[in-house]
Amino acid sequence: MLIGRWFQDKTYDSFSFDRDYLSYFPLGVTVINNGEEKNIPVTQLKKGDHVIIRNEEMIPADAVLLKGEANVDYSFVSGENTPLLKRKGELIYAGGKQAGSAIELEIVNETSQSYITQLWNNDVFSNQKNGDKSFIHPWSRYFTLALFSVAISAFVFWWIKDPAKILPAVTSVLIVACPCSLLLSATFTYGNMLRIFGKNKLYLKNSSVIEALAAINIIVFDKTGTLTQNHSAAVVYEGTPLTNTELLAVKEVTKQSSHPLSKIISASIQTVEQKKLSVTGFKEYTGKGLEAMVNDIPVKIGAAHFINESNNDFITYDTGTHVHVVLNNIHMGSYKVSNNYREGLEKMAATLTEKGYDKCVLSGDNASEKNNLQKIFGPDTWIKFEQKPQQKLDYIKHLQASNKKVLMLGDGLNDAGALKQSDAGIAVSDNNAQFTPASDAILDGSKVHQLDKFLAYARSGKKIVTASFILSILYNIVGLSFAVQAGLSPMVAAILMPASSISIVLLVTVLSSASARLKGLS
Repeated sequence: MLIGRWFQDKTYDSFSFDRDYLSYFPLGVTVINNGEEKNIPVTQLKKGDHVIIRNEEMIPADAVLLKGEANVDYSFVSGENTPLLKRKGELIYAGGKQAGSAIELEIVNETSQSYITQLWNNDVFSNQKNGDKSFIHPWSRYFTLALFSVAISAFVFWWIKDPAKILPAVTSVLIVACPCSLLLSATFTYGNMLRIFGKNKLYLKNSSVIEALAAINIIVFDKTGTLTQNHSAAVVYEGTPLTNTELLAVKEVTKQSSHPLSKIISASIQTVEQKKLSVTGFKEYTGKGLEAMVNDIPVKIGAAHFINESNNDFITYDTGTHVHVVLNNIHMGSYKVSNNYREGLEKMAATLTEKGYDKCVLSGDNASEKNNLQKIFGPDTWIKFEQKPQQKLDYIKHLQASNKKVLMLGDGLNDAGALKQSDAGIAVSDNNAQFTPASDAILDGSKVHQLDKFLAYARSGKKIVTASFILSILYNIVGLSFAVQAGLSPMVAAILMPASSISIVLLVTVLSSASARLKGLS
């Protein structure tokens, strides 16, 4: 049993599954006072402090923008993957990340009073789950009572018939009956399964999560960062083909901007030859687009309303984000920037449907990716967009009220409540050093497409435990049948007892490993 516990502890002793809001913030922040910069702990921030936030740094508290241009990525908080542009004087909520040059903010709420901390004010975070013992424990707890009943019965029988056989009979009964084999059937099965799950980059909080996964009948997915790849996008140009020189012009203009969409488009443009182009008169209009002169040719790049083409037929809003290109006052086309979905999702979704699982997608993002999601999951999948953290949590509660066993997959802070409320919550992470929401398990992002295999393996675990438990009972019945007849010496009983335990350990280890291979897990 100690070895089984060691298996379990070894799998997840380096992971933290329970977090509060402070886990998401940096340890320190740069405060500016009278022109001098100083690093202080984030917990010491006060209302009125001025802070400097640099590229890719998190905003630690609700604040007002004083200097610079803020491109705030709220995907970790809201699930919305399009950065928001903020002007001087606008309020910026805690939890977003700055994308671009450094900005100066004035704190309006302390960290503990910020909007982001409201996610932890729900009662769901005070609840405990998946701490129950295995389903066989209610049965095994009666073992001692049954054993002593058999021993007393044997004592009474031989006291009446042949008192000389009382000692060997009762002693053999107490020795040969092995409660360890009953307990080991679950401990070693789940211990080995935790090891195999961990080997395949799904790290479970404890063995009870395996049984929770086995009971699941509906799966709820977050979109951004869970189904899509972080910091990756698909870029497709639609319109009049651009010459090599025109492509270079677009690349040079977008390269001047720190906006995430501009960076994505610039990086996507690959040209055969490189020319030195002169870029003059560059201007960037917040929330609209860019314009510049490239070798005396006017270039405008941006949203439809920015290039005054909002009523033309070329503008579509079916999927993704469109960035339009105008060269020499002629609309050439647009770049469609859409999410890159993880590989293998369609096959996984089809398998889950075949296995009878219901599926749902809850996204804090807008509905631009609806067609892509329907293609992946099918027309019968429920898809909800622009979902706030509380709405996600409430929807999980609604499903549970309908006697559904819910598995939730999410990656962002906006999923924390839903992950905690669900019967089993899996936090998806592409970086093992990145903070993850409170959850029952942590899954590497590259393994999301194997979810159907993980669930099938979890279901097989209960069958293995049940089979080994029945075998343990049969061991004890056979052993006791000889012991009560005084036909089994205490010495032989002492040999049979550990032998039965060893055989159970070997059986469940072999079966759980073989089941993993059959399910396609290494």
